[in-house]
Amino acid sequence: MAVRADLNGIKSAIQSILTAANTTTASPIDLSKDLADSVRVREILKIHPEMIVPQASFFPLVTSYIADKTNKRDDIASSQLNAKRRATITVDIVGSVWNNNFKADDEDPADEDINHLMENIELILRSNHTLNNTVNWTKPQGCRYYTTILDEQTHLRSGILRLDCEIFY
Repeated sequence: MAVRADLNGIKSAIQSILTAANTTTASPIDLSKDLADSVRVREILKIHPEMIVPQASFFPLVTSYIADKTNKRDDIASSQLNAKRRATITVDIVGSVWNNNFKADDEDPADEDINHLMENIELILRSNHTLNNTVNWTKPQGCRYYTTILDEQTHLRSGILRLDCEIFY
């Protein structure tokens, strides 16, 4: 019987895991731990960040989207339709924080916040390496950081954690 990869299920699992961890009693770590002024992550989405209209009330936020999928046959089969596949699905998990102004010339709380947020995301996902049994295993591939200047005083800081998910289907 032919099957397909459940890409939406993977994004939903990530959303569910991060939502469950966005509490002060979360295990193993609170998603919002160590964010400045004890602010909480406000939105946990599963849409491409380019579809999000920047507005202060949404931030901090986390979203995920499928960036890439590669697959290959993993057995001998009578047809391509029935062949077992092994796929690597690359999910980009984006964290973003909003900073309206700087408290001091030598500090950037938004930069510190995005570092904490992205480390929290990685730790949470490493503690659930099968994403609630939607994949066989995951492997974080690293994190890139970006700054977007929305106006003279407003800065959006983002990090993108690349997560490779292995599945057999």
